[in-house]
Amino acid sequence: MHSRIAVGIALLLAAATQAAEPKPAAAATSTPSTTSPTAPARAPLKLRIGDIRKYMMPNEFQAAVNAQDADKSTIIVEGQREAAPLKSTQPLATGLGAVFSLFASPVSAWRMFLPDPNGVPPGPPNPVPQRDPMAPLNGENPHFR
Repeated sequence: MHSRIAVGIALLLAAATQAAEPKPAAAATSTPSTTSPTAPARAPLKLRIGDIRKYMMPNEFQAAVNAQDADKSTIIVEGQREAAPLKSTQPLATGLGAVFSLFASPVSAWRMFLPDPNGVPPGPPNPVPQRDPMAPLNGENPHFR
């Protein structure tokens, strides 16, 4: 057991001394050679819109161009997007499906150990509704009994 610890410490010391050594001066002053891998140059992004008439109906285009208060450099984008459903609102698997989902998605496995917020509460349903203790009883004010 002690020999394993000694070997581990020796390896850590060797790695630390290798990392602390300065690089050779020849490698620092040399020009980049063809053997070093370089990232391929990417083409610039194409941010041009192109023909705007492809995206607008002709009557909408004429109305936008002929508008009195239209600023020629202003772009207005209108639209609505539905929000993606949150994973915490999706129903949890139960039974053997829960065991399978533990291995299928280990990142969200912690949800299996908490109560399902969207699930049915355990036990039989309560047929008697809960009464608010601060509500008036028979027309009385409960604060002045």
